[in-house]
Amino acid sequence: MPADEVDREDIKLQAVLLADSFTKTFRPASFDKPKVLCPLNNVAMLDYTIEWLASSGVEELFVFCVQHADQVKAYVESSSWTTAIKVTCVKDTTCTNPGDALRELDKRGLVRSDPFIMMSGDVVTNVDVREALKEHKKRHKADSANMMTVLMKEVPHNSPLRSVADDLIVGINSNSNQICMFESRKFKDSNVQIPSSFFDAQSNICVKSDLLDCGIDICSPDVLARFSDEFDYKDIRKQFIRNSVAEEEEGLQNKIFAHFLGSTEYAARVHDFRTYSAISKDLIRRWCYPVVPDNLPSGYERKFAYEYSRHFVYREVKGNTVIARSTQIKNGCILGANANIEEGGKVASSVIGNDCYFGKNVVIEGSHIWSNVKIGSNVKVDQSIICDGCEIKEGAVISKGCVIGSNCVIGKGIVLKPFSRITCSANTDEGDDGDDDWSDSEEDEDVQEDVGGGEFESEVDVVGEDGKGKLWHPIVTDEDGGSSEDEEEWGEGGGEDWDEFVSVESQSIGFDVKGANARKIKLQSGGDLDDSGGGSVGGGDEGEGEGEWGGSENDGDMFFEEAHVVGRQKGVDVVKELRDLCLEHDHNSSFQNLAIELNSFKFSQNATYEDVNCGAVLAVAERVKEGLGDEGLSSVAKVLSALKKELVLWTELFEKCTPRKADECGIIVGAERLVCLPGMEKFRAGGGFRFILQTLNDEDILSEEAIEVWKGRREKGEGGKDGLELFADQSLKDFLEWLEEESDESDGSEDEEEEED
Repeated sequence: MPADEVDREDIKLQAVLLADSFTKTFRPASFDKPKVLCPLNNVAMLDYTIEWLASSGVEELFVFCVQHADQVKAYVESSSWTTAIKVTCVKDTTCTNPGDALRELDKRGLVRSDPFIMMSGDVVTNVDVREALKEHKKRHKADSANMMTVLMKEVPHNSPLRSVADDLIVGINSNSNQICMFESRKFKDSNVQIPSSFFDAQSNICVKSDLLDCGIDICSPDVLARFSDEFDYKDIRKQFIRNSVAEEEEGLQNKIFAHFLGSTEYAARVHDFRTYSAISKDLIRRWCYPVVPDNLPSGYERKFAYEYSRHFVYREVKGNTVIARSTQIKNGCILGANANIEEGGKVASSVIGNDCYFGKNVVIEGSHIWSNVKIGSNVKVDQSIICDGCEIKEGAVISKGCVIGSNCVIGKGIVLKPFSRITCSANTDEGDDGDDDWSDSEEDEDVQEDVGGGEFESEVDVVGEDGKGKLWHPIVTDEDGGSSEDEEEWGEGGGEDWDEFVSVESQSIGFDVKGANARKIKLQSGGDLDDSGGGSVGGGDEGEGEGEWGGSENDGDMFFEEAHVVGRQKGVDVVKELRDLCLEHDHNSSFQNLAIELNSFKFSQNATYEDVNCGAVLAVAERVKEGLGDEGLSSVAKVLSALKKELVLWTELFEKCTPRKADECGIIVGAERLVCLPGMEKFRAGGGFRFILQTLNDEDILSEEAIEVWKGRREKGEGGKDGLELFADQSLKDFLEWLEEESDESDGSEDEEEEED
């Protein structure tokens, strides 16, 4: 063995972390702070990546910085990581793309580990990378052309972690996992071109469109050398990987392979604010265990400690957090240190940073409030991000999709339009070069110089006379190379062009992904969306509120309606098929086997956990019906007695199929369908549906939160004719009112106990 190969065997495992994403999708939050230092669930993104690298056996890490490099360097030097892993910041402000960064690393000769790990600084993962490293070493030893392994995860087409703008199409050799094609299809392209020679060269090919590129690569140092040889390579994915796998001439090929994550492994990149929120919710719901809010990265335990309680609520317990007795803290929340929330407030599915103050009657839903934020009384914040040091004055409304940059002030009574982005930075984006997703540095050099200085004039018609800030408009580059800052191109009423789908709106929390996917299908097919798929409870598309491993996000159900769902076989009644699977289950065997069958079918038909729960309830109903006969169905007491006995056998399955509270709505929809079955008329007339809900709640199968979500849907008129007729029943309304009163009394008792403690 040559001496240099022996030396490389002894070199410690190294990693390269790109601290710049070289995009503009996190502006204006990243104008005065690098994206990797922005908080995700009150932890800097950089800490998630370094924690994972250290746990994966990496002993030396190079953090490549372009913009705000001094901030990153200072942060790294003051952290505890320097004692666990050697971290070196590599600074070069002349780089404008990832290709430049890799060429600079090759020039400096810092990376000697073979292999080394390369990843973006905005990745969150719990992957056990040891097997991937072992496979890569084996392949590279057999053939030095095998120089790169890309970590990928199979995800649903409607995952909130996937880009709305691009569809990644990957061709994989099924025998070796070698990547043979790597193409990004634009949303209005119905197909992708594949040369005929592609099939001549490969004998067993699987073309997949359900893969998520995790942003983690295992590389040979030859990868850096190839970038030095090809000065026109700017992007790692769209140019280097794409061109390398397409090379047909033997001897010139750079062979790249895929490593697929296991079912319990998680990895995702924070591309923009929409994926930022989705990943946050995944961590809150513990899909990335042990990367969860109550298990902080090393060093954080010196200042903070989070306590995990029911309904996925996390409270910081070392600081002096004060929550008024009448304030409601709903499911899926993180409350940072020294938070102070006055009376009458409501916080739901939101992350609250450290040292925040909220006045009376403040409503925060689906939002991320960073540190040192002051919010006045009667303010409403919906699916938005408010950065460090902001102030929202009394009576203001922050509509969905907004991003308020650091130190901005929104004046009294101001109502921001949806998807507004406010900044106090004096810079503009003039001189930016390239499209919104892939080119340009995270922050231009002139941007860094202008922040905090220069002339700045607030737009009083936007933030109010007592406010501070202005609207930020990204520049749209058209096909002819021209640019525009026309606000209408970025608003909700924009045209049907490509720019709208890579705009501020599609990269924001609250974006209508369901509508975008429907439009995408229409544009790709050149037709309408009247094709019917199978029946579905959840609709199969995601909104904003649940992450990719948490199932579908759409909170609307369609009761008996049918709709086309991407990835679903036409004509398949999903709920009926799920019901039949449940009916085939033998209670003498483990429910784990049934759960696996249901989960497999769910993914194959792009169904949701709501669909699964609905089918399970209908299966329970069928068993009850068989036991009682037609005559017994008219007696409310007999049905409820038989239902309780049957539910004892099915509780384990419902627990497995409700990773989030909204998924329990499928249980309620199943109950609705049950009481609307033929022969149930007397049962329904006797208030049977109300008693079923109460029974499910009493048996701890159905939570108050799920009933509240379902109630909200019906109040909005969702659910079809039969569902709305059931909801109009007076006995049901009385029960819902009683349940709400009980919940309020329970919350009050808990607050009193906490005060006594």
